[in-house]
Amino acid sequence: MVYLHITLFLAFQVVANILFKWGSLAPQHYWWGFISGNLIGVTSIIFMLGMYKSLPVASVVAIGTGGTFVLNQIFMFLVYHEKINYIAIIGIVLIFAGILAVAFSHH
Repeated sequence: MVYLHITLFLAFQVVANILFKWGSLAPQHYWWGFISGNLIGVTSIIFMLGMYKSLPVASVVAIGTGGTFVLNQIFMFLVYHEKINYIAIIGIVLIFAGILAVAFSHH
């Protein structure tokens, strides 16, 4: 069940951020992006609570915060063609390694 909570939390966070970016692209999208992004983003917290029930706090913070950052970078590149240079890629890889190190150090 914890893997479902992790997956849904991260998915909802990515969708929320995609909507925030979309809302910033044109004035007529602003409020739609703001409202829909926040509705989806706040809903993700339900899944984070499920993570807190099953995992140590450090693991939840690493997976939740770090995982959201890494996936948002990847999806912003894929959806909005945001540039990622090699230094940023190295940073993303290091953050992912940090997530794994923290998440698995508590089990």
